Amino acid sequence: MWNFKRGAPFFVDADRPSAEFEDRPAAEEDRTRLGTLDVSCLGVGTISWGLRGLGGLVDKIERTFLLTSGAVNMAEPVILASTLKGINFFDTAERYGNSISTAMGMGYGETEELLGRTLRSLDMKAVVATKFTPTPGRNTAQSVVEACEASRDRLGVDTIDLYQIQMPDIVQPWARVPGAPKEWSEPKDEIYWQGLVECYNRGIIANVGVSNYGPTLLRRAHAFFKSRGVPLVSNQINYSLLYRKSGAQATVDAGKELGITTLAYFPLAMGSLTGKWKSKGTTTEIQSQMGVGPVGEPLNPDLTGKSTLEQFEIASQARRAAPLLLVLEDIAKMRGKTVSQVALNWIICKGAIPIPGARTAAQVTENAGALGWRLTNAEVEQLEEAADAVEGEFSGAGFKRSNSKFVGYGYEEWQLD
Repeated sequence: MWNFKRGAPFFVDADRPSAEFEDRPAAEEDRTRLGTLDVSCLGVGTISWGLRGLGGLVDKIERTFLLTSGAVNMAEPVILASTLKGINFFDTAERYGNSISTAMGMGYGETEELLGRTLRSLDMKAVVATKFTPTPGRNTAQSVVEACEASRDRLGVDTIDLYQIQMPDIVQPWARVPGAPKEWSEPKDEIYWQGLVECYNRGIIANVGVSNYGPTLLRRAHAFFKSRGVPLVSNQINYSLLYRKSGAQATVDAGKELGITTLAYFPLAMGSLTGKWKSKGTTTEIQSQMGVGPVGEPLNPDLTGKSTLEQFEIASQARRAAPLLLVLEDIAKMRGKTVSQVALNWIICKGAIPIPGARTAAQVTENAGALGWRLTNAEVEQLEEAADAVEGEFSGAGFKRSNSKFVGYGYEEWQLD
């Protein structure tokens, strides 16, 4: 496996945030361990790789044209920029994709296929994490194995570096049907865990992870896997300066206690903490960096892949976050960094690996500026005090939520408990 290293890796003790390290790592050497893997302290999320036009139809047509013409696809500059900045960790899932069929839950694996194909075309290897999605029709351990095999084929690998369950088994349509047998709605989490054990024992995955598990379920999963001799190495959750109180920080702390690394999605609150909104120098107002779209929606050209509804909600969150944005701006100015780099570095200092989404080389390059340095303990405390002054927390926008899932017949909700 190519690790994108220049010289010996620098493994960081993220529990010791400090700007006073005399031997600070270069960004490309800012690395950590994730199970058996050597990964950069920051990854790349792929959920937004192509979500333009009619549920992704524009992207699908573009991708078909690119395949026939041999042109560069949109993933190539992102991967190349990541490589140049020492970032070797990509997170995807079988449910990530562009087309209408994927959005409806009928087509799986488009982003897996794009990522795998692009890595092969560039003759590059990277650490790739993907996910299994619990659904009502998947009710055996073998269903996990079959899904894993399909992901393996799409990625074009013999062994998946990190295979995760995307969420607890919360999609239970029969629970809403009067008179339906209770056993039809029994959670299948342990069945899925057994499927991961079988994948691990067959050697088709190298490491096991979960997602959206709170402390209680995480401890149960850890005990289950430990009893079967399988390490549980990661738990992927919504974690940022704007999402710490609703069980997220408690989950990070439980993971540290158990030796489970937290992978942080929504680390920039879907753009609220990217610096595209500014505080106007007060704790109550922000300067909108957005124009207005054709149907009156707030439009920020840097928020690619965001729907109108998502942009409205992100803008609303940014307004509430003015007290935090003011402190982020001050620290960023003092350190010669950007707001997003400071926000990402805070996550690294808390012992987690942020996986911000990136659709362009410029976004990857900016995100990489969070590597190679650390906030001081005082700065970490200052940011958390400012975050505590923000009203509410950011669980997501539109249909992308960390505590609920739209499943056609309504929303299924859960909490990190």
